Amino acid sequence: RDRETERERDRDRDRETVTVKLICTFRGTVTHGLALEIGETVQILEKCQGVWFSLFFSQGIFPTSYVHLKKATGKINKHVGIYDAVCAALVALFLWQTVSLSLSLSRCNNENEWYQIHENIIRKSSTKYTAPSTNYGLIISLQLLRGEMEQIRRENPMIFNRGVALTRKLGFPDVIMPGDIRNDLYLTLERGDFERGGKSVQKNIEVTVYVLYADGEILKDCISLGSGEPHISEHRSFVLYHNNNPRWSEVVKLPIPIDCFRGSHLRFEFRHCSTKDKGEKKLFGFAFTPLMREDGTTLSDESHELFVYKCDENATFSNHALYLGLPCCKEDFNGCPNIPSSLIFQRSTKETLWISTQLSSTKLTQNVDLLALLKWKAHPDRVMDILGRLRHVSGEEIVKFLQDILDTLFSILDDNTDKYGPLVFQSLVFIINLLRDSKYYHFCPIMDTYIQKHFAGALAYKELIRCLKWYMDRSAEVVRQNHIQEAMRALEYLLKFIIQSRILYSRATCGMEEEQFRASIQELFQSIRFVLSLDSRSSETLVFTQAALLNSFPAIFDELLQMFTVQEVAEFVRGTLGSMPSTVHIGQSMDVVKLQSIARTVDSRLFSFPESRRILLPVVLHHIHLHLRQQKELLICSGILSSIFSIIKTSSLFLYFLLLFSPSSTIVTTVQYLSPALHKNFTEADFEFKVWNSYFSLTVLYISQPSLQLENTTPAKRKNVLDKYGDMRAMMAYELFSMWQKLGENKIHFIPGMIGPFLGVTLVPQGEVRNIMIPIFHDMMDWEQRKNGNFKQVEAELIDKLDSLVSEGKGDENYRELFSLTQLFGPYPSLLEKIEQETWRETGISFVTSVTRLMERLLDYRDCMKGDETENKKIGCTVNLLNFYKSEINKEEMYIRYIHKLCDMHLQAENYTEAAFTLLLYWELLHWEERPLREFLHYPAQSEWHRKEGLSRKVIHYFNKGKCWEYGVPLCRELAFQYETLYDYQSLSWIRKMEAAYYDSIMEQQRLEPEFFRVGFYGRKFPFFLRNKEFVCRGHDYERLEAFQQRMLGEFPQAIAMQHPNQPDEAILQCDAQYLQIYAVTPVPENVQILQMDRVPDRIKSFYRVNNVRRFRYDRPFHKGSKDRENEFKSLWIERTTLILTLPLPGISRWFEVDKRELVEVSPLENAIYVVENKNHELRTLISQYQHKQLHGNINLLSMCLNGVIDAAVNGGIARYQEAFFDKEYISSHPEDTEKITALKDLMQEQVYILGVGLAVHDKLVHPEMRPLHKKLIDQFQMMRSSLYVSDFFSIL
Repeated sequence: RDRETERERDRDRDRETVTVKLICTFRGTVTHGLALEIGETVQILEKCQGVWFSLFFSQGIFPTSYVHLKKATGKINKHVGIYDAVCAALVALFLWQTVSLSLSLSRCNNENEWYQIHENIIRKSSTKYTAPSTNYGLIISLQLLRGEMEQIRRENPMIFNRGVALTRKLGFPDVIMPGDIRNDLYLTLERGDFERGGKSVQKNIEVTVYVLYADGEILKDCISLGSGEPHISEHRSFVLYHNNNPRWSEVVKLPIPIDCFRGSHLRFEFRHCSTKDKGEKKLFGFAFTPLMREDGTTLSDESHELFVYKCDENATFSNHALYLGLPCCKEDFNGCPNIPSSLIFQRSTKETLWISTQLSSTKLTQNVDLLALLKWKAHPDRVMDILGRLRHVSGEEIVKFLQDILDTLFSILDDNTDKYGPLVFQSLVFIINLLRDSKYYHFCPIMDTYIQKHFAGALAYKELIRCLKWYMDRSAEVVRQNHIQEAMRALEYLLKFIIQSRILYSRATCGMEEEQFRASIQELFQSIRFVLSLDSRSSETLVFTQAALLNSFPAIFDELLQMFTVQEVAEFVRGTLGSMPSTVHIGQSMDVVKLQSIARTVDSRLFSFPESRRILLPVVLHHIHLHLRQQKELLICSGILSSIFSIIKTSSLFLYFLLLFSPSSTIVTTVQYLSPALHKNFTEADFEFKVWNSYFSLTVLYISQPSLQLENTTPAKRKNVLDKYGDMRAMMAYELFSMWQKLGENKIHFIPGMIGPFLGVTLVPQGEVRNIMIPIFHDMMDWEQRKNGNFKQVEAELIDKLDSLVSEGKGDENYRELFSLTQLFGPYPSLLEKIEQETWRETGISFVTSVTRLMERLLDYRDCMKGDETENKKIGCTVNLLNFYKSEINKEEMYIRYIHKLCDMHLQAENYTEAAFTLLLYWELLHWEERPLREFLHYPAQSEWHRKEGLSRKVIHYFNKGKCWEYGVPLCRELAFQYETLYDYQSLSWIRKMEAAYYDSIMEQQRLEPEFFRVGFYGRKFPFFLRNKEFVCRGHDYERLEAFQQRMLGEFPQAIAMQHPNQPDEAILQCDAQYLQIYAVTPVPENVQILQMDRVPDRIKSFYRVNNVRRFRYDRPFHKGSKDRENEFKSLWIERTTLILTLPLPGISRWFEVDKRELVEVSPLENAIYVVENKNHELRTLISQYQHKQLHGNINLLSMCLNGVIDAAVNGGIARYQEAFFDKEYISSHPEDTEKITALKDLMQEQVYILGVGLAVHDKLVHPEMRPLHKKLIDQFQMMRSSLYVSDFFSIL
């Protein structure tokens, strides 16, 4: 009953709020993550695919990373007891962002099983716990933060501002940096065995833990129950009801200061908790254990069985010496078996306490030998023995105290170099080789940090050089060479210590003994050469010594470069490599080691310097040549040659002659050696892709290297080289083609990987090389067609690489027709000839045609971009290429790239409207979806919705800068709809205000109507995208025909301006010249309905008259038949040409190509109607502007316009139209024109009315000084009215 009452109280407390803290512990090494079988308690929400993580996590689960666990507090409606467990596991956590995990709750059926609840769940012992319920649980969020702690704090300030708790790994991390001090003792209360003590029922036992100092005082705040919790001075265990054999498995951390550790001890007090009186707890016993033994080592990491001593509530612990002299465990009891029975505290022989400890300290150790080394000054007579016993210390202890051990070794060396030098050297070699073990390899950066920042042995280099040289010199005499081989393996870090020591000495002495140091290094290299020059064929032990030396040798170059010049280090290396025997040891692994050392030399930083390559290349190529001649180790040799060519492809002409024309290293001859062996050993069943790939890469690099491009040299030099050596590019191309043909069905392995490199070879400006390479692409197409039923991979890769290579400036004019040539030189048929023989010839010919057309556009694009061309030509060329990718090839990614290139050009030219229309092309490809998009161009990785939103805002901004607000309004509405759907009212408010501002701009801001010009580009000298085509161009603000003509002639200075508008004949179209034909055209609005609406403001009509226009008109007057001398209007006809564009203006360019032409003839009467109608519109617009005060102040414009119409009407003008078309003779002879004559009469009436309104406005605004002009206009207007046939109509007015 008492137990149930206690549990009910706990339930009431826990029902309100549950706070969960997770401490994740992990020990050991896992390759791909920690895999635990948890049943239904864990759901994996994300996984990571790929191979990169196998390297990253090879040293542990979270190397140099931190996990941030938020404190999760949630309301629980179910009754969750205090014995319920929150069980979760992290299974290979690869997180790029915060992830939520759902954790189930499991109930322990028997509280005595609480200590192994996790194991029961893992073993699925369902009888010992209640299965997880889906009705309630907890959700936590996890985030993986990568980097050092200071970097984490800087990059995530918000996390640390919330009082986050930092939890160290239980045990040591994978890397312990110098200066990282830690001293934590983890204590686990495991179990206890206690007597019933004469009671009828078992006890309710509570354990209280104290940490006491040497003087018996309790250490304050030295117990931690969990990260983020305040430290306490005592810990009380939980109580198991009526259980004399309780099992707790409680873990606490004891962060005891290092200076308090010696002499301190732990005391465990045991009390029985009464169920009747809740406050009554009776002390019945205690146990204790010291933290440090007499020899100075700490409590070992293991389980400890402690004695329990009897006591009661009246016992006092004020004199701790009364029990500290007693044995605390069996080990102590064996040391003092005779204990007087008169002591106050007597041991209870049937009661014991089991605890376990784990020490995580960088200053305290549990190893006697290591402690003796660190405190060697206490026993100076034992130094020799102490150094010898260092090998018996475990690797874990050594890496844990790495800095302290190294400091100690160099301190011993400084104390007596002659006596301790060899032993210190051996100890240093042992530690360096320990770090070469894969288990401790990640501590190498710690050693580097120590050498650079903490090492202080300024005199150590002398003894280290002496010992190292002594070991090498004995290699010819000693039979057992294990110690010598160990020193050779440690060569890299020995040189690091030597160089850093010399640097410290030089700083301290201002460079003294420099010559002695250089001489000692010279002597050391003499010893190295001596070791390598020994004949090892009869001594397997010596082979291992030489191999160890060669493996370590390339790693010392960077260290030597700190003290010596590049040329000096290169001379060291050349002498060393040259000392190796010039023979190939058939069947011996020494050849492999030798070539691997050479390969690492070629890949080293030293080899990247041109001055060092001049020194090293002869000896490197000498050894490669020896192996190629014997056809041995071909894979390594080809890899070395490939690396050399990749480095020297931009080298000086000197290196070119050194490499190519040296009699001992002719590369073509080397490849000829290589080819038969390659075909013999690595084809068919033994096919090796890496070997063949290295071969092809080598030949491609050779052919493409700049130093072989004889076209760039002087004619004399070209002739000398060709006469002496021939064109080595063609020779190598023949070798490449021959080897390609021998591949057979293995060709498929190089599709599409080798398309780019082979295509690069075809860009070499040598006809024979191109003719050899082109048929290879037929093979690639044919083999992919056989395998997949199409050649999509070849097609895609060929197009991508063509775009990339030509854009880089490669290719020439002859390259345009390369793929479409029907006849080639030499024995190889052309690509088209071979394709025409295939069953898939239709798709093949179509593809070749598309590639040829693409190359034409790419070469035009390249020529425009690399020259000092105007922006208009660059933009036109880019538009041409962009449309090709969209319509003919359908390469979306390339299409999008050129969209952004075109947009950038428009922005640079301040064509903001065109930039907006260009970005709209990408906008139209996107959808309002949450599909994730990868990082692309300047866009980050984001959802498709966010990218489209960002594009919308940018396009709206550009339309605003281009004053085309009407195009921006629909986008504003589109964004508004999206924001409203998502209830994003803040963004909705912003976009609505933007839309309103656009309406204000439409009504208030002045916009000029642009002029439009038709431009014809005739002649074969124009670029492909302009040649013999005509365009309509949208002019700049204030740009008239004359200015536009001058601009175009400036862009094409070789062009001849045509002085007539007639279509050019075939001779002009095919001539090798440039002809420009330019004249103004008039836009024909698409939206006529808006223009006819009376209530629409003229500012709005003005926009629709010149925007979204695809049709443009040009009129040419002529007289049909004989010209009427009295009234030319009677015979004046109009030839009206209508140009229809491919796309409306404005658009992605300021000009678009003319798609088709329409030609009609306009009669004199129709022309009169058109002229009067246009003049009425002009008058109405101008008068309206003055009426609405849009034009202020000066009325000269209105005066001139009225005067021009009225004066023309009096002196001719519409009076001439009356004479021509209102004559009774004309009306009777042209009955079909009755409606048109009526329309002309109506327009003339309308013009009279408009003029009357205009004069009334003029009367209100005219200045007194201009009254005479106004009176003259009134008089002329009266004469005009009286002269018209419609006088009855005006009298009515």
